[in-house]
Order: sequence, then structure tokens, then C-alpha cells
Amino acid sequence: MEDQLIRDTKLYTRWAIGLSLVLIAIWPGIMFLTGYVYSVTFFKGWVCLAFVWLTIGALFITIRPMIELYKEYKK
Repeated sequence: MEDQLIRDTKLYTRWAIGLSLVLIAIWPGIMFLTGYVYSVTFFKGWVCLAFVWLTIGALFITIRPMIELYKEYKK
């Protein structure tokens, strides 16, 4: 059980670092280096995407432990 937890921790840490680099540094960095000019529509879309991502993450972080707790009590 503990070995699985360690493997999962390493896997999810790599995914978190990779996604953070892509979404925060690489993707916007490419647009900056190419001289891309943000339009108002593009900026609104980017902000909406960020809010959707945050909402989904918050719901997952909130609801998933409740589901796991329910499954454990059901046993």
C-alpha cells in the first residue's frame, strides 16, 4: 500500500510540474516571443478558461474525498 502511494505521489508530482510549465511558462512564453498581440476576445477566452479550470479543480478537490469516504463507510 505504501509503495503504491509513493509511486502515485511521484507520478502526480511530475504531471503537476509538467502541466504548470506548459500552461504557465511555455505556452504564454511562445506567444510573447513571437510578438503575439492579445485581442480582447482572446484575453476574455483565456480568463474564462482559467476560471473553468479552477472551478473543476475546486469541485474535484471538494467532492472526491466525500465520495471516497462514502465508499469506505459503505463497506
